[in-house]
Amino acid sequence: MTTVSGAALATMPDVNLPPLTVARMFTSWTLDPAMVLPIIAAGALYLWGVRVLRRRGDTWERSRVVYWFVGLAIIFVATSSALGVYDRVLFSVPAIQHMLLQMIAPVPLVLGAPMRLAMRTLPKRGRALLLAVVHSAPARFLAHPAITFLLFSVSQFVFYYTPLYDWSLTNVWAHDLSHVHFVLAGFLFYWSLLGVDPVPHRPPFVFRFVMVVGLGPVHILLGIPIMMMATLVSDFYVGAGRRSWGPTPLADQQIGGGVLWGFGDVAAAVLVGAFLRQWYRSDEREARRMDRQLDRAHGESATVTPWWLLEEGDKSAELLGPQRDSERTSPRKRSR
Repeated sequence: MTTVSGAALATMPDVNLPPLTVARMFTSWTLDPAMVLPIIAAGALYLWGVRVLRRRGDTWERSRVVYWFVGLAIIFVATSSALGVYDRVLFSVPAIQHMLLQMIAPVPLVLGAPMRLAMRTLPKRGRALLLAVVHSAPARFLAHPAITFLLFSVSQFVFYYTPLYDWSLTNVWAHDLSHVHFVLAGFLFYWSLLGVDPVPHRPPFVFRFVMVVGLGPVHILLGIPIMMMATLVSDFYVGAGRRSWGPTPLADQQIGGGVLWGFGDVAAAVLVGAFLRQWYRSDEREARRMDRQLDRAHGESATVTPWWLLEEGDKSAELLGPQRDSERTSPRKRSR
C-alpha cells in the first residue's frame, strides 16, 4: 500500500508490485503531490511571465518555452511514470531516475532562461532583490563553476555510499528530497556552466570545457564499483515480502551500476560534442566579425597580392611599382 504523509501530502510508492512488463512500463503511473505540484507551479509561473512580456509588446523566444516544458516533462516522467512506481522495487530504476533528474532534465531547464525571464517581468524592486541575491557572497560562492562541479559530483557518491540511500527508501521526506536535490544540483551546475542567464561568474570556455570532460571519469568512478560489489548497497531489497520476480537483487544492482556508468558517460559525451560545436561556431562568428571590420575599413578597394604568392619577376615589379608611381606623381619631376 502506498504510504502518505498528511503534512505535505507526499507519497511513497508500494513495494509489493507485480512484475514490471513492457505494458506496465507505459501504463503504470503515480502522482506524488510533493513532486507534481511544484512542476505545475513552475510551468504556470513561466507561462505567466511570457504572457506579461507579450501583453507589453515584448517578445520571448518560443524555443525557450519549449526547452522549459521539456525539462519539466522529463522530471514528471522520472517521478510519476513507471520509474516512480517501481523506484523502491528495483535498484536499476532509481539509477535511471537519478540520471534523468540530474544529468538530462536540468539542461533544457537552464536553456529556458528562467532568471532572464524573471528579470524582464518582475517590478523594479523585485529585480533589484533578485540581482542582490544572485550577486551576494553566498550565491557567488555556490555558483562558482568549480563549486557546482564538486556539489554535482560528490553528492552522488555521498548518496550511494552512505546510509542516505537506504534512508531514501524508507523515509518519505528523504525519498522526495533526494529527487529535488538531484534536479537542483544539476540545474546549478549547468546554470553556471552554460551562462544563459545572468550569472555571477563567467569562466573561460576552456575551463568550462574541462569540467564537462570531467563528468566522464566521475560516472566511471561512481558506476563501476557498484557493478563490482559482492554485497548490496541496501538490505531493503531483500526484506520480508519483497519481489520474487526479475533479476536477483545483486544482479539488479549490477545493472544499476552499469546505468550510472554508461548513461552518465553518454550524456557527458553529448555535452562534449555540444561544447565543441559551440566552440566551432564561436570561431566562425569571430572570423565573420573580422571580415566585417576589414570590409568597413577597406570597402571595395583592390587588395594587394601577398609577396609569397608572386613569381620572382613579379616580386621585383611589385617592389618597384610604388616607387615608379611616386616618381610619376611627384611635383618636382613634373616641374622639370
